[in-house]
Amino acid sequence: MEVTTEHSSGVPVIKVEGQIDMSNYVDVHELVLSEINHGHPNIVLNFRHLDFMDSATIGMLLRSLDKTKQQGGMLVLVTNPHVDRILSVTGLASLFKLFSEEKSAIQSLPTGASH
Repeated sequence: MEVTTEHSSGVPVIKVEGQIDMSNYVDVHELVLSEINHGHPNIVLNFRHLDFMDSATIGMLLRSLDKTKQQGGMLVLVTNPHVDRILSVTGLASLFKLFSEEKSAIQSLPTGASH
């Protein structure tokens, strides 16, 4: 798994490539929590180049979504057909705002830090 974080228009974008599973999902969750703790409750998780995710990843997504909402923010996802299918089959697609392009995901969120 390769993870990078950048800020675009004041919104954190956490890009995850490769595979995310029970052995490494905590790394992504800690990045989400760190961004929230630094005043960024609106977050884009870019899974466009994700090849695999398991049930631990789904749990992390739900906890991350809940945490952003508790802070008055939103968690949005950039997906690919594989991720879309997993979220659809599990009945979770309707809980998230899903985008095929990072730019659209960023534009869907308020910009800047929330204080």
